[in-house]
Amino acid sequence: MKVFRRVIALLILTAAAAHAQSPSPIDPAKADDAFAEARQISDREGGRLWGMKLYGPMFFVDPATRAVIANEPDMQGLLRKQGNDYVGTLPESVLIADSPVEWAGKRWTMLRWPMPEDIFTRQVKFAHELFHRIQPALHLDAPDTPNLQLDTLEGRLWLQLEWRALAAALVEQGPAQIAAIRDALAFRNYRHHLFAGSPASEASLEIAEGVPEYTGLTAAAPDRDAARWRTIAKLADPDLSITFVRSFAYTSGPAYGLLLDQRMPGWNRTISIHSDLAELLASTLHGKAAASAQQRASHYGESAIRIAETDRAKKADVEKARYRALLVDGPILTLRTAGHFAFNFNPSTLISLGNAGAVYPTFHATDAWGTLDVKEGVLVPSDFSSATVAAPSDISGSPLQGPGWTLTLAPGWHVVPAEKSGSFMLKKD
Repeated sequence: MKVFRRVIALLILTAAAAHAQSPSPIDPAKADDAFAEARQISDREGGRLWGMKLYGPMFFVDPATRAVIANEPDMQGLLRKQGNDYVGTLPESVLIADSPVEWAGKRWTMLRWPMPEDIFTRQVKFAHELFHRIQPALHLDAPDTPNLQLDTLEGRLWLQLEWRALAAALVEQGPAQIAAIRDALAFRNYRHHLFAGSPASEASLEIAEGVPEYTGLTAAAPDRDAARWRTIAKLADPDLSITFVRSFAYTSGPAYGLLLDQRMPGWNRTISIHSDLAELLASTLHGKAAASAQQRASHYGESAIRIAETDRAKKADVEKARYRALLVDGPILTLRTAGHFAFNFNPSTLISLGNAGAVYPTFHATDAWGTLDVKEGVLVPSDFSSATVAAPSDISGSPLQGPGWTLTLAPGWHVVPAEKSGSFMLKKD
């Protein structure tokens, strides 16, 4: 996941000094094994996908203590050598997430400790996150705007039909594969017809997160067939308990990538942030087009998907109505970005409120105004220009607290009444 961060040098030095002598909760021997495993994955991949190796500066961080163990020294002397590694403490100004981060003079791959126990899952994660570090150098750091249409009944329905057709395409060869690809593209195009702007936003997220997941899968899998069948399983039996607003790219990206490997070798060396993987795959087809999406939908079990998604939508509507009453219609506190907005969240839990934006049930953010920690929902627009929580009953506390959230204000910032009755906003002296 990509997160915007800014490091404040004074806080780094203060935090590092305060914890310099603290014992690390990360077992150095296990960390060394993990570093070695990440390097082995990179060496096995050998740079064949992107022209550069994946392995580079990386560190593990314990979320509870912020203890860091890195594979190489930093550029500012904040980490001290310990055995084969370099240890220290991550400052409060750096948000903890599985993501690339600019810190202490380097661009690192940051990973939360501990790593997954499952070997394949862990190795995919290593390669995925290592790719994110080099993604800007490859000019593939596309915008990852949430796709709110994929939290609607029709959006989820036609996405799952696209996935089932992609699964069939990965199983089949020859004319049968071509027919399945045509079906997948028909379902995708019909969904895009229903939701204006969705072609560009979905294609962008497939570059931003789908390509890293394809890279992770391809680098970690022992052979193409292992990667193919793992992808087929995820396409045919997705986790329906999560939202697809952002997570869909982790499933779609590998599917399109593996099909392109077969039908357009070298595609990965030609793409940019503006590329559409589905359009690339469509360019490999010739001859008669598929029947309409509506005609082909029943072949992939549309009726059963619709029943399940209709039931899910009824339950989701109750939750959406609660959040709308709390974060749109009722009194609110709005925190507008102040130039240093950085945040982390769970991409599988986003809830669409349409044009109002997306609700992030859990959310942690920092900005010039301070630190916001949310446990029960915050509303964020698609352009990430603000964060909205339910208004507090008392604005005199420190830290400030409201329904399911805590706000620690930076010096010079205050909560003041907003134009909307009972609502508030932040203001700097």
